[in-house]
Amino acid sequence: MDIRQAKIITTMFACYGQSQDGTRIAMYVEMLQEIPADVLDQVCRKAIMESKYLPSIAEILQAARDFTGEETLPFADAWDEIETQMKEAFVYEKPKFSRPEIERTVKAFGWQELCEVTTKELPIVRAQLRDMYNSICEQSRKTKVNNYVRGEGALLGGTQCPKQLT
Repeated sequence: MDIRQAKIITTMFACYGQSQDGTRIAMYVEMLQEIPADVLDQVCRKAIMESKYLPSIAEILQAARDFTGEETLPFADAWDEIETQMKEAFVYEKPKFSRPEIERTVKAFGWQELCEVTTKELPIVRAQLRDMYNSICEQSRKTKVNNYVRGEGALLGGTQCPKQLT
């Protein structure tokens, strides 16, 4: 644990008038120790400026994921990639996507089937892909959290779960 991280969290608690809650501060420090101090500082500063209430551990972690780009792309961006690959690769080449969730979505639907969709069917197919993509992204997020808690993977920034809770 970085002493700077503890200071950042203590400062955030003080900004919300809760600097006396040492036990809770200690839990925040332990649960958020994976977040690099510079990212934690910026995320906490943003929370102080935008939130009326002390953010939960989950909210801070989500903000850190968003801040570092660890989260999946919004579907609109994923759809742009899919459309680009439909035009560039079509059925003759293997499409290339920036995120595994996009690739899994396209594979689940079927690449050839997707490329052969008519203009009339496209809005319906787009809605189906959106639902599939969002479901795959949520499952991916849950799997990442579960693996992290088991000490089997990284949650943010490539770090492993530091230790089991006692």
